[in-house]
This record gives sequence, structure tokens and C-alpha cells, in this order.
Amino acid sequence: MLSRGLRLQLRVGGTFFAKDISSSRQTFQSLSSRYSSSSSKQTKSSKSWFGRLVETTQSRRFQDKTMPKIYLTAIVVAFVPMYFYMRDRYHEDKQLKVIHAKYAEDPSSLSEYEYLAMKSLSQNSQDKLRPLEAKKYKIYQLMRKEFRRKNLFNGEMFNPSPEELEDWYLKQARFGSKKVKAPVLSKNITDEENQYKINEENSAIVKAEDTTDFYDSKAKEYDDAVKWEERGIFMGGKRRWLMSNIHGDVLEVACGTGRNIPYMSYFLDKVNTYTFLDSAQNMVEIAQEKFTQKFPNFKKVAFTKGKAEDLLQMAGDDDNLKYDTIVEAFGLCCHEDPVKVLQNMSKLLKPGGRIVLLEHGRSKWQFMNNHLDFRSAKRWDTWKCRWNLDIGELVDAAGLDIVKEKRAHLSTTWMLVLKRPEDPITQDEKPFLDKLFGKKTQPPTIAK
Repeated sequence: MLSRGLRLQLRVGGTFFAKDISSSRQTFQSLSSRYSSSSSKQTKSSKSWFGRLVETTQSRRFQDKTMPKIYLTAIVVAFVPMYFYMRDRYHEDKQLKVIHAKYAEDPSSLSEYEYLAMKSLSQNSQDKLRPLEAKKYKIYQLMRKEFRRKNLFNGEMFNPSPEELEDWYLKQARFGSKKVKAPVLSKNITDEENQYKINEENSAIVKAEDTTDFYDSKAKEYDDAVKWEERGIFMGGKRRWLMSNIHGDVLEVACGTGRNIPYMSYFLDKVNTYTFLDSAQNMVEIAQEKFTQKFPNFKKVAFTKGKAEDLLQMAGDDDNLKYDTIVEAFGLCCHEDPVKVLQNMSKLLKPGGRIVLLEHGRSKWQFMNNHLDFRSAKRWDTWKCRWNLDIGELVDAAGLDIVKEKRAHLSTTWMLVLKRPEDPITQDEKPFLDKLFGKKTQPPTIAK
């Protein structure tokens, strides 16, 4: 047994070193600690970045010092935009109170912006913004955002004149060098003769003509030609939505080859009579064959050849030829006078009746409108279809109210439920909050 003070002689490379046993133990311990630290470093380096991140976030130092800073930064970042948003809502609400006071004193004193702002809040279907008015009000709102950014620290009210709006709109950056007027820029927004109409001003929209002969010649090959195009964009679901709105006595305008017939199965029990109408005789015959094969027991059905522009002449003085629902799928783009067609439909509605449309038209996105305009001539040559019409403008020109509106396919597919201005909105058509809380009184009719 060696004593604690015994010295050992070690030979390394021919040289003798004497060390105390106690110092040898210390050397061993230091080597062991170095090895363990190096192995831990290797283990840490072998871990993924996510594993190291988890370890860091679970450490006491991170939770005690770093996390409070992160929470505080997140609160500040969220608070800043929230402050400016609520400040904008405050100024808007303050101005609306002024507008209501001005209207109560003298309705004619309202400026164009104030008139549109008041109409935008109306719950009365007769006083809601028309499609063209809504477009102009949207431009006013864009200008108001810029105005509020430039006037962060004062309470000045936004109330520009139409001329100031036009000057601002023309200065906005856009593709191309051509200057474009803002929609509905006119001296009097209620003067229909002065209104800016997109469908008339757009040179890319092909001039309308009678398409009866074209569709008569295409009737036999029509279904095979369009089925893959419709399947590719899941148009079947949109046609099913169209048929889900039918009830009572139904008229389908521009029925074509009856491409809506496969989607009628679940909704035909709500139908009393169904009338198919198209100007192309061959199209009507194919639709009749399809319907007879699918619904052989449904007898209250009629198939009529005629132009939608001549609906009133065809109906004559027979007051019984009125309908609860009038539907049309992709027909406005093919009519010679789509506004007249919509007006004829409205005159053939029963009280409380609805017009349901599935149409393609201009989008909310300008890049899509550029595409529609670019391909419009080819589309017309192929299908005699003017797919770049502004459907909202047609509805506005026909004097109809939009009850429901859905858009699909980058807003190029319009799904609309329309009514006459004198017909009230049903309980099912009211917004959810109105159903929940109800409205005790209707706001006053806005003077024009």
C-alpha cells in the first residue's frame, strides 16, 4: 500500500517526472470534465435547430427575461394598427352623425359623398347603393384612407367634391399610360344620362347581335364541347345552387340544351309548373328529350321557342302568365339586349317573385378583366358569348335590386338573386344579425 505522500516516477519520452498521487487524481478529474464537456458540445451540435430552440425556450433564463419582452413587443405591434383602425372608425362615426343631422335639416344639402355614405348604411332595399354607386363609393373610401393617413393628428372631416375625386383618381398609379375615368363620375349621380357606363365605354366588348342561328347550328355538339370546360371549374355546384332557388311556377330563360336538368332532382318537389324557353329550336328539342327521360312523371312542363326580348309580346295580356321564379344560366352574355331581357323578366314576376341568375362577367380583379377583354373577340367567335360584360351594371340599368350576391372563379362568375324594388325582403333573405336582433323601424327613404 502506497502512502498519500509517496511520489511516483513516470517515464515519458526518456524523461522522468515525479508527481504526487493527489495531483494525479486532480489531473484525471480535469481530463474527465473536459471529455464530458466536449461530448456534451458534440451532442448539442448533433441536435437539430428545432431541438435547440425548444431547449432554449424551456430554459429558466429565457422564460424569466426574454418572454416578457416578446409579449410586450407583440402587444405594441398589435396595438398600433388597432389604434389607427379604431381612430378611423371614430372619425367615420362622428361624420355620419353630422350627415344625419344635415339630412334631417335639409336633404338637398348633402354632398355626393355624404349621400353615398348615408345610402351605404340604409337597411331599406329601395335606398341601398346601386351597383354603379357602390363602385364610386368604393373609390371615395380609397381616397378617404389616404386622407386619414395625411391627417393623423387632426379631426378634419373628409368631404371631397366629385371634381376632387376625379383629380385624385387620375393621379393614381396604374398599368399603361391611358388615363381612366372613375366609374359614375358625373355632375349628378342620380342622373342616368350622365352616368359613366362601363359596358358602353369598353371597346373590348363585342357589339351584340342575334345568336339564334349560331346556337341552332351548334345544338348537337354543344354538350360535348362545353362539358370539360365546366367540369374543370366545378360548374356543377353552381348549377345546383341555381336550382336550389326554384319554387312555384318557374320560367327558365335561355335554357339551351337543358344543362341544369341533372341538378333539378332534389328541388323539383317544390315546383308547380316549369317552362323552358330558348330562341334556338334545336336547343329546346334537346332539353325536352333530356327532361322527359329524367322526369317522365312530371307533366306540368312546357317547352317554348322564343326570344327573351319578346317575352312580353309572347305573354300578351294573360295575367296568369306570371312566375314565382325566373332563372337563367349564362344567357345575358348572348342576348341582343340584356337590359330589356331583365326588364321583361321583372314584369313577369308574381308579387314577391325572384329572378335567379348564374352568369359570367367582369371581375373585382383588374388583371382578370384584362384577360377577359383580351380574349373577348375569340370567345365571341367560338361561342357568341360576351363574357366581359359588367353584370351589376345591367342589373342596375334594369332597375332591379340585388338580394343575394355570390362570386366565384376569381369573381368572374356571378350568382345573383334579384327582386323588384317594391317587393319586400323575406325573413330568410335578411342578414344574420338582422334576423337575430330584428329592426323595429325602417329608416326614412333617402331623397334624391
